[in-house]
Amino acid sequence: MSRDLLAGVASPLSSISSRVIVAGLHGIGLLLLALHIYVRTLPPTLEPIPTPSDAEAAWWGLWPVTYLAPFWFWLGVILVLAAMLWAWRLLLQTSPGSVAAESQPLPWLNAVSALLFIAFYLAPIAHTRWGDAYILSQAIAWPDAALRLTHSWQAPLDVFLHSQFWLAFGPQFGWQDAMPVYRLLSPLAGLLYLGVLLQFAADREFAPGWLTYGLLASLGLMQLFFGYVENYSFAAAGILAFLWLGRRVLQGRSPLWLAALVLGITNATHPSTIVLCPALLYLGVTTWRRGTASLLRVVVETALPPLIVAGGTLALMEAGGHGLAALFTTDRPGGSDASWFVPLWGTSTRWQAYTLLSWLHLRDLLNQMLLVAPVVLPSLLWIGLFARRGVDQEQSKTRNFLAAAALAHLLLIVIWNPDYGGQRDWDLFSLAWIPATLWLVSIARAKLDHAALAAGFVPLIVLQALHTAAWVYQNTLPWTWP
Repeated sequence: MSRDLLAGVASPLSSISSRVIVAGLHGIGLLLLALHIYVRTLPPTLEPIPTPSDAEAAWWGLWPVTYLAPFWFWLGVILVLAAMLWAWRLLLQTSPGSVAAESQPLPWLNAVSALLFIAFYLAPIAHTRWGDAYILSQAIAWPDAALRLTHSWQAPLDVFLHSQFWLAFGPQFGWQDAMPVYRLLSPLAGLLYLGVLLQFAADREFAPGWLTYGLLASLGLMQLFFGYVENYSFAAAGILAFLWLGRRVLQGRSPLWLAALVLGITNATHPSTIVLCPALLYLGVTTWRRGTASLLRVVVETALPPLIVAGGTLALMEAGGHGLAALFTTDRPGGSDASWFVPLWGTSTRWQAYTLLSWLHLRDLLNQMLLVAPVVLPSLLWIGLFARRGVDQEQSKTRNFLAAAALAHLLLIVIWNPDYGGQRDWDLFSLAWIPATLWLVSIARAKLDHAALAAGFVPLIVLQALHTAAWVYQNTLPWTWP
């Protein structure tokens, strides 16, 4: 196991700065453990939907661990602490130059992926509490065909796919709502996600593979693949596929138009992913500067595929009687009050929970981070404090591409107004942590050799995976609307 984790070292080990970085990463892990322990001391929430004074409303990002029995919770704490002790033993005993310089394949990741795919079907979500899940589950299967949901500008291709699947099989099997559809299809989106993730793990620039795979497969957004009833499962897979193809464009191994096409399809799956267009623009500019294509060709390959997808989506919506008229009226962006962004000075509708610069807004953002990616942003900020020289041009381009995607998506979740509040709309914002996690990997591996990466990140991956497991377990428990 240790040999697999150490495969692919890129630079000498045992520098003082490496140990300082690892110590800081472990400090992040210990702080997160302390927060988990603290949350378990809070009184339970009494109402099915918490009020702002409830403990769950205050720290809902950590609340999943309160559903664990004490034995399992403390076993998880012990596992994380044991991983930290192992990490320091590894860091202190590994000598410079003793680790192989070539990246090694990790076939056991295929087995992990197979087990996760099986788990997607064995532990589906048991309720419709989050986001528009209740509306989708009922409206797609509504008895009156004239009122049945088949098209929506909120997620054109995603809603259409699920509605058509229900129309094909729902009446035949007597499904009373659309939950069986999501329980069948969202794991398939998870399979696509894991398939692309394995490709990332095999990329030498993202070696060691266990690091990239472990961080992305332990994110809380994995819940989207456990029969989740909402519009984000295929969008998550599409984002990861676009980032993988973008990396290949920078390597000169894939055409620019293919990355643009995948992003266009992802945009049609969920329009919030349009925020990744700056990353696509970076690919276009980089391709043009490389001198392998004319400016006209780059512009066409960048803009035409998304425009073709957008035109096809518009035609699909018009054919379903839900075209531009609906987009600008009943199905306009921004939810019930058409409010796109968190208000700056004051709230004016019941769908605005706080102002942009308020503590309540910051607390929601912190909770969302703690729920989906507890180790990512703190690690990114900590490692970013340490400069590194000698990064080659190819690595720099990849990092800039991922930075453009991550910063644009993180900015979106800061300014976008969650109609249901951060807790119920956690899924919309969860997608931003995919590019952010890959950005973390690209920065971390440029500043640490692979033994230091193992020492610093194995405990954090264990912690994040256990937290996500608690989140998935929480959602397997029944919950009824008040």
